[in-house]
Amino acid sequence: MALIFSGFAALLLFDVELLAKTDSRGMDRLFGIVGVIKVPPAEDPVRINLKDMNGNNISLSDFKGKIVFLNFWTTWCPTCRIEMPSMEKLHQKLKNEDFAMVTINLQESASQVKAFFKEFKLTFTALLDSTGEVGASFGIRAIPTTYILDKTGRIIGLVSGPREWDSKAAIALFENLIDNDVVAATSEAAN
Repeated sequence: MALIFSGFAALLLFDVELLAKTDSRGMDRLFGIVGVIKVPPAEDPVRINLKDMNGNNISLSDFKGKIVFLNFWTTWCPTCRIEMPSMEKLHQKLKNEDFAMVTINLQESASQVKAFFKEFKLTFTALLDSTGEVGASFGIRAIPTTYILDKTGRIIGLVSGPREWDSKAAIALFENLIDNDVVAATSEAAN
């Protein structure tokens, strides 16, 4: 009984520690737990301007001041189909915060993307890379691929493959990124 209680206590302490850590070591730990490769931010923000599935021009600079979850995907990708519902849950949880979920569909039609979004009841932003140029400029070799951008639009994290984006660790990572710019501040201090 004591062993079981100790196990539950350790899990509880782990969750509390996970949610409370916002210093750079805690952020590094969250990046690792979620499986995000932390990358030093480039000097310049990512510049992308594409049409959404309704034909509106959208620029990533429209999301300045927000942590941006940038995901490359296709409708035919089995792991994308598995990952998208957890992305929607993360989006719903954080959509009223300084957070934007933006997906870039690779070389499929607006009608295919609209049908997919309707089938999976997705509400986040979907952009269309109809020529594949943006995906190529990012060197996308596997889908899904996700980048995390800081509030200035610079890439700070990379994920190749699917994740459970509605996990406690993933939510804690994004909440901490939203609440403070530990990652950006740490890299700026190093310059």
